[in-house]
Amino acid sequence: MDVITELEVIEFDHSVSYGYDASGSPVPGTAPTRSTRRFGVRVHTSAGIVGEYVTLWSAPPTATGQIAACARAVVGKPLAYRERFWDDVNRSLTKTDRIGYGAIDIALWDALGKTAGQPIAALLGQYRDRLPAYVSTVGGGHGLGGLATPESYRDYAALCVERGVPGYKIHGPGTGKVRDEVAALQAAAEGAAGRIDVMTDPGQTLATLADALRLGAVCDEVGAFWWEDPMRDDARLGHQILRQRVRTPLLITEMVRGLDQRVELAVSGATDFLRADPELDMGITGVMKTAHAAEALGIDMEVHASGPAQRHCMAAIRNTNYYELGLLDPLSGNPLLPDVYADGYREDLDAVGQDGCVGVPDGPGLGVSYDWDRIGAQNADRRVFRGSP
Repeated sequence: MDVITELEVIEFDHSVSYGYDASGSPVPGTAPTRSTRRFGVRVHTSAGIVGEYVTLWSAPPTATGQIAACARAVVGKPLAYRERFWDDVNRSLTKTDRIGYGAIDIALWDALGKTAGQPIAALLGQYRDRLPAYVSTVGGGHGLGGLATPESYRDYAALCVERGVPGYKIHGPGTGKVRDEVAALQAAAEGAAGRIDVMTDPGQTLATLADALRLGAVCDEVGAFWWEDPMRDDARLGHQILRQRVRTPLLITEMVRGLDQRVELAVSGATDFLRADPELDMGITGVMKTAHAAEALGIDMEVHASGPAQRHCMAAIRNTNYYELGLLDPLSGNPLLPDVYADGYREDLDAVGQDGCVGVPDGPGLGVSYDWDRIGAQNADRRVFRGSP
């Protein structure tokens, strides 16, 4: 039986740059704006298999503080025990968000796929091999490039139409002012001109139920495909009111950790669709549990964020609609995503085919190759957890 002998955690820096010229126009890459720490996981087995994953969105210190506890749950144990690992971590870290386990679970699935010589999607039970994609924009308030005005959201939507992308979701100005969110959504719908689906995600920036209802009314007016996380928190009653008053399907639970909590919000009528993310929700195992729970309830489950783990999950889920291609900016591309691949894997407009879809990597495991030399050159720190001899 193949046993996990060692688990490595490699933390590294990722910097995002931007700047503005004298006229106030954005010029990507001219000045540093933020530097964050990302991390990768490498799982070694007694059969010589190495399962790998590098996080794209969740970052320390939130996640890596839990890594030691999660590593002890798996090292020295059989690779096949992923369901047991998930249950042990879910129980032992019940007072935390459990984010630290996500990357480990993904790396375990990568190792299993490599052992079997199969893509993860095939092991999960593949439903599709092409994923309808929507462009998910950076927030206009981030200052990362070209989304600074309602007109810029309109023009980017029109570009997505030209490129054959079937969906376009805005992360709005992020000012907390509903009139700014409304203006950005109306402009996006104008650019889409009814030819592609439009969605909006204020990222819980609206302070009141009244503001959310106002934005929801505009979602109905423009025929939005869904709207996402409009209000502070995920309070049940407020979202029940939104569902009663707004026809556009409501999508929350991106900010909710825990399978039970997400399902409870759906059962109570606080959301139309569920969200789950392999990095944030205890890995591929956690996402598939949420997808199957949603299927049993007769509702859809949308996979959050982009990356190879997300692609394999969506390929094995029937009750889902769109792959989130993001976070994209019309000038700087995908500035928030660290450059960690050695094989040309992409998360930008060039990844979308003429059919409006992105593909699923078809190699064993995740089907991607990581450039560990490049990762190691980014002020990297390495910790190793080993099993008992």
